[in-house]
Amino acid sequence: MYSKRRLRAGTLLGVLALLLGLDALASVACAYTAAGDRLFPATILLPQISPGDEFYTNVMTMPLTPSGIGTPSRSTNFDAVYAKTLTDRLGIFVEETYSRIDQVGAGTLSGWQNLDTSAKYLAVLDLPHEFLLTLGLDREFGGTGAKRVGASQSGATTPQIFFGKGLGDLDIGYLRPVAITGYAGYNAADSRPRPDLGVGGLTLQYSIPYLESKVESVDLPDFIRGLTPMTEFLFSTPAGTSFGARTTALFAPGVSYAGAGWEVAVEALVPASRATGRGVGVTAQLHLALDFLAPDTLGRPLFSAP
Repeated sequence: MYSKRRLRAGTLLGVLALLLGLDALASVACAYTAAGDRLFPATILLPQISPGDEFYTNVMTMPLTPSGIGTPSRSTNFDAVYAKTLTDRLGIFVEETYSRIDQVGAGTLSGWQNLDTSAKYLAVLDLPHEFLLTLGLDREFGGTGAKRVGASQSGATTPQIFFGKGLGDLDIGYLRPVAITGYAGYNAADSRPRPDLGVGGLTLQYSIPYLESKVESVDLPDFIRGLTPMTEFLFSTPAGTSFGARTTALFAPGVSYAGAGWEVAVEALVPASRATGRGVGVTAQLHLALDFLAPDTLGRPLFSAP
């Protein structure tokens, strides 16, 4: 087990070194949630698709599928993430989640999940085509959370790839405000019986601010002008021996509202498999863009390119 941990630690350090090496080649400052005229709103279920200086917090509640006394009937998570850019293209994320689990006839369990961190490198930024591609590496530290709420004693490392593509460069009229974002990763557990997982997701977005500013100015109320309807899809599936894990899939239709340096989003949670849940849940998020709200302090990269 010790050798496996050393191997995974070496892999993590190696990928981080690669990200730092790639970043050393980049000398042009660039926006992190934007590609040309396209602003990608913050997502709730999916990780953010690029590095940035930001803070966001969300709450998620979901009915589960109980099977008798003492089994979970509802899960509620309170999540907070702080993201910091190290350079113009490289950033880190630190995430903490507090969980509450309601049980059938057996009270409530609560506690922290494992500490989760990640690094992201913006590898491609194609402004004319509203496209970006990000490489990421996520690390969950096993044993840092409470077992009573499902935190695993085994950690996991997840190489990731993210993308965002707006359709504004295409001659498709009122469909130009559409954008698609997504990610895929391989969640490799440190030890058994925690299974390895394939994880990923997609979003479909329609930006009304983009419609107003880049396609056609429509006579809409001011509140409507700030909305971006979107649907997220998130899944995970066992890769190799499942150890009892099952495929989960979740749709989340909702809407995001953008203000000056902040966003608020609300989405319904619709399970697409029995392992995901037994009814519709809800999630909401507040997202603060520190590069806008505090550009000379918290919103600046620690190491700026010359």
